[in-house]
Amino acid sequence: MDDPLMQPEIRPYADQVRFLCEAKVEEFRLMGYDSIDADAFWAYICSTLPKPLALYRLVDAILSAKPNDYMTYVTLGALRGDIERSEDV
Repeated sequence: MDDPLMQPEIRPYADQVRFLCEAKVEEFRLMGYDSIDADAFWAYICSTLPKPLALYRLVDAILSAKPNDYMTYVTLGALRGDIERSEDV
């Protein structure tokens, strides 16, 4: 999938979107999910984005992400073999 941050209507807000992802990852860490990193969270967000993509939908996907949904994504990825390294889990 193409990187949503490269879309012309979202590109001007790329720094703010990255900040939102980092803030959400920090929120997950405060809840006890220490193994989550920003790159893995971004991959999860990209897999859940609706079509067509608009900035408000991207922000909504980030802010409404829940740890349980992310962990389900990681677990299914591990079962399918999408995750190759044990550090990714």
